[in-house]
Amino acid sequence: MKYCKTCKRLCFEETLPFDGCKHKLKEITDINEPVRLCVAGGTERAMITGLLSTEDIPYLEQNVQPQGVANEIVTGYDVKLSNISILVPFSALPKASQLLGSVETLDNEIEPHMEEIEAWIEHLRNVDKSAEQMNPALRTTIKVITALVFFALIALAVFGTDALTSWIKGLF
Repeated sequence: MKYCKTCKRLCFEETLPFDGCKHKLKEITDINEPVRLCVAGGTERAMITGLLSTEDIPYLEQNVQPQGVANEIVTGYDVKLSNISILVPFSALPKASQLLGSVETLDNEIEPHMEEIEAWIEHLRNVDKSAEQMNPALRTTIKVITALVFFALIALAVFGTDALTSWIKGLF
């Protein structure tokens, strides 16, 4: 599964290319990578962040696009508060998406792809587990080889020093 490194939006086949975002896509390799849950402002933003806090889901808020004072005058909204992208860890996306469904005024573009997201989360968890686990026989073999190499280096240092001192004595 891929996402845009800049806007943090998940990439699904039918959403390519992004509107206004021309950045390259990157594959998600960490379940804690922040991804965009939604863009909200005002009351919706307060409701979503409140729900996320209640459920102990960590989140970040990020301005969607830098906009100027002229836009504030035309729209009447404080753009610093109206265009906020709410980011959650990729692993918390299914639970956060359910919370997003309770706010009826926001579009949940993630919900149709939930099976794909959950499958990718499971895949990443399995990759992490396999990387953490090492076969006990392999671990023992590595320890024995490391010890033998260490003793060989010590023997080389001792015998090398003896040979060097013998050679130096032979010069005199």
